Amino acid sequence: MNWITPHSFLSLNWDEWASIIAILTAIALILRWLISKADVQLFGPIREQLSDVNAGLKEFNQRQRKAELRLENGDKKFIRHDEELKDHERRITNLEERR
Repeated sequence: MNWITPHSFLSLNWDEWASIIAILTAIALILRWLISKADVQLFGPIREQLSDVNAGLKEFNQRQRKAELRLENGDKKFIRHDEELKDHERRITNLEERR
């Protein structure tokens, strides 16, 4: 028994191999189509919700950055006012000691 002859391969004729390849290709294409449909129907809503969550998180991060900047600026103002208050206290103390 020869594995390869001019008219057959693994005891199947070339037309039988063509039929097998055509059937396997058709099955692969149908499976690909079914998987893509299932992907869209099953995971489409999840993807939309995840994109909404992602957009919400981006907006939250932007607002958080702005709030941190405001807090930092407020801390700077507080420190400046605290220093001014200490300066006023020293000046008042100096004036009271002069009397």
